[in-house]
Amino acid sequence: MLAGAQAQAGDAAAAAAAEARPNDDPGSLQVYDANVENLPTTDERPPEECAGDWHDLMYYMRTQELKPDVYLVQQLNNRDQLDLLLDRMESHFGEAYAGVLAENDPEPTTGGACNPFKKRQTNAVIWRTDRLELVKSASPGNRWQAQNEVAGQCVNNDQPRTKGVKALLHDKVSGKTVTAASFHWPTIGHGGDACADSNIGELSNELTEDGYDEHAGHGATDLYVAGGDTNAHDRRDGAWRTWYEAANGDLGGKYGFRDAVYAHCATQSDPAGCRADRWTLETQSLRRVDYVLARKPGGALPRITGTVVPTFEDGNKADEEISQDGDSPLVFSDHRAVGARVHY
Repeated sequence: MLAGAQAQAGDAAAAAAAEARPNDDPGSLQVYDANVENLPTTDERPPEECAGDWHDLMYYMRTQELKPDVYLVQQLNNRDQLDLLLDRMESHFGEAYAGVLAENDPEPTTGGACNPFKKRQTNAVIWRTDRLELVKSASPGNRWQAQNEVAGQCVNNDQPRTKGVKALLHDKVSGKTVTAASFHWPTIGHGGDACADSNIGELSNELTEDGYDEHAGHGATDLYVAGGDTNAHDRRDGAWRTWYEAANGDLGGKYGFRDAVYAHCATQSDPAGCRADRWTLETQSLRRVDYVLARKPGGALPRITGTVVPTFEDGNKADEEISQDGDSPLVFSDHRAVGARVHY
């Protein structure tokens, strides 16, 4: 019996050791992006499709090599829900996290089957406080409004959910600085797709405006990372969309971002098939609309490794593995997340 107990204890220790560890590499940051759809829970019904289990994504992150250093989040209710997420992240990862929102108390909207659970929406930048500290992220300079088409013109949208937010962070391990941003563009039905070209240009500008490209105490910013839900596919009719071609530095795009999924799939035997498998939203088709984008000052593209786009089943399996209490077939969001290690 003693030997069996010791074996079980050893198995438990091995399982615990397999969980994600803090990233102590000064050369990179572990980044995740997710549209979390207001952190759906099992009791958010009726209707049935509103229910979910947002902790599945937390469990998935725990099964990976590194804990998140930066978490770029779309679609939280308000400050109370951000505080809930930060508290649960500390419970999951055993480390403190902090964050900023585009709006602490966004105005509610109407319409949609799940409106009772999603009527308030805003976006967040979250960071692991043992690794990163906030240098600046003060309203109104830390946020901007995405555009939608009205009467044939791209104008600032009026929805709180499409306000991006950015934070200038100091890396306490490397001594470098990073500007991190979370963004959410309007849907096709709200005129967002027609303004994707405008919105990628604005995102590019916002990362360096308002003093986010340099700080008196820390010098020039070393890395720019943006994550978000574009509501816009990267391709149409067999060709790159103009917004995406302009964004992607590996395609010669003028905004010089490296797309984590594109860069990963470029190393595979079937890049197009690889990208297709890493869709992030299912509507009338499987669409890749969620991105982790990164660039360095001066036009150099950062190295990106360890890219993942977990499936909903990956989340369920991780939940079952760690908690022995998974909620399959409930999913962590309507959107798959994107994770990657971004190097300075």
